[in-house]
Amino acid sequence: MNIQFLANNQGKITAVQLPIKDWKELERKAEAYDLAASIRTGLKEVELIEKGEVKPKSLEDLLNEL
Repeated sequence: MNIQFLANNQGKITAVQLPIKDWKELERKAEAYDLAASIRTGLKEVELIEKGEVKPKSLEDLLNEL
């Protein structure tokens, strides 16, 4: 991965530049991570519902979250 750092006049890094191919790969990985995190959150919520620690959401509430 060929990363370039851009700095201002004071030498503070203000931006990062990388090839679009690398950017697309990072985007793909971030989306996969977000999906996995969402699934983990859902599974934890199911566990709490099964333990009786959280009240299940109604179908209306679930649809409103979309």
